[in-house]
Amino acid sequence: MIRLLRSFIGRLKKSYAEVMELPDSPKKIAQGVALGIALDFLPLPFVSIPISFILAKLIRVNAAAAVLTVIFFKWAVPFFFTLDYYVGKALLGGGPPQGMNRQVALLEFSAWMQWIKELGQPFLLGALINACVFGVAAYFVAKALLDGRRKKKAARLKPPRPVKSHRPRLR
Repeated sequence: MIRLLRSFIGRLKKSYAEVMELPDSPKKIAQGVALGIALDFLPLPFVSIPISFILAKLIRVNAAAAVLTVIFFKWAVPFFFTLDYYVGKALLGGGPPQGMNRQVALLEFSAWMQWIKELGQPFLLGALINACVFGVAAYFVAKALLDGRRKKKAARLKPPRPVKSHRPRLR
């Protein structure tokens, strides 16, 4: 368990560093991160990676940030989908989830669509709301991290300012 946690933390640090070092404006990188997070809340198994790239190119945000974010957060998609359902259920009401505990053959499109139908409107509404809320939050967090990191880096690279002397000059 400890080894698994260390491996996860190592991957998290590596992904974070890759996104932070992307050669683009902090705004475009943060928008790519937001897009990637938002797409992981939507029921788009496997296709969210190419969709994130295509959408990022179409709306002119950092495609690498979007794809890296989608890939990194794939482990959390089951949690995201659970949250999607319960957010939608809180807003629309409804009984217990019909298909939440059932395993789905993700490679079969018809099985995937049947599972989405079983979860119904609460799941879809929750997915849209969470994609928006977490996408916006991810934008602001990523933008603040990027701005802070770039300011620190610029301060390290800037030569020190000469110290002014308080001694009177001799003529």
